[in-house]
Amino acid sequence: MRTPPLILIVDDNPANIEIFQARLAANNYEIITATDGEMGLALARDQKPDLILLDIMMPKMDGIEVCRHLRADSSLPFMPIIMVTAKTDSKDVVAGLEAGADEYLSKPVDHAALVARVKSMLRIKSLHDTVLEQSAQLQAQLETATKVQSLFWPDIPELNGGSHIWATAVPAAYVSGDLYDVIPLPDGSLLAYVADVSDKGVPAALVMAALSTRIRSEARNQHEVDTLLETVNNRLHSLTSEEGFFATIVLARYWPHNGKMQLALAGHLQPLWIAESGFGNCPQINGISLGITPDVRYEKKEILLSPGESILFFSDGVIEAENEDNELFGNERLIDFIKDAKGPPWGSGLLDFISNWRGNCSASDDLTILEIWRDSE
Repeated sequence: MRTPPLILIVDDNPANIEIFQARLAANNYEIITATDGEMGLALARDQKPDLILLDIMMPKMDGIEVCRHLRADSSLPFMPIIMVTAKTDSKDVVAGLEAGADEYLSKPVDHAALVARVKSMLRIKSLHDTVLEQSAQLQAQLETATKVQSLFWPDIPELNGGSHIWATAVPAAYVSGDLYDVIPLPDGSLLAYVADVSDKGVPAALVMAALSTRIRSEARNQHEVDTLLETVNNRLHSLTSEEGFFATIVLARYWPHNGKMQLALAGHLQPLWIAESGFGNCPQINGISLGITPDVRYEKKEILLSPGESILFFSDGVIEAENEDNELFGNERLIDFIKDAKGPPWGSGLLDFISNWRGNCSASDDLTILEIWRDSE
């Protein structure tokens, strides 16, 4: 809003304009005027005043029609409109308010009422502009946060022994509470995981950053997936238990040269083991989510990924994706996609399939997929 505020007076009666102008100028407002509706509409679009005093009964275009045009123009900023009417019929007042006016004054206009209404509407204008400015600042901060968070996504290494790995994370908002990572270990194996922090948005993204940093730090000394989860769980509980955050995770240690894989899970969806002849019998792995309670023991199970087989780790944003008919993607569609598609790999095609199935429906949850597979012999 300008300092001093700019007020547009639109009235076909020069005497009324003179009275309004004198009273408002005495309160240090800047004034511009128009003597009919068409001129007032043009001035409003050109000058974008901070407030408009708009007479209802005018030639060429009445005040209600001017008001409708202004409110229909999305390119204009918010400009409070006070309708000024000589009519006492409540229908005219209602018509003006329904057309988009914010207040009204009846003629003859009382000086004190005029100044009070103008000050009130300008306070609303100032608050509105402040909210817009803060929203723009927040937008810029979130865009920066998105760029910063992208630095957490690891470079996917080239694997030996005909093994491959692929991963992606798609946030529902600017930043994500999902995360994945691939951590090479000194013996040629690697740690890979998908995790999902409770909640979404900036708080979840901050917990995600802390969790990612903690896992990488602990993995330098602790390579066993079960004991690594136990250590990370205690750290996360001490950090976030009072705020109520927790995280689910599926963690694997993989040896690319022979397909050996050790798995541990904390409250997360079971991975999907895809064999050439169907689906592998992935062992059931139990474990409570990270950060809920300290001193938890986690299970470790082992599988052997044969040539031509794949294992998919994913967050609940896959099966809980929604389309325009409010349908969930669900486990059944996931299984049907794997059966009908050709792979390995399946992960990238699954992401495209979900995106097409969702249509124009915006994502309601973060979505993360990580896939490890071996070439067929």
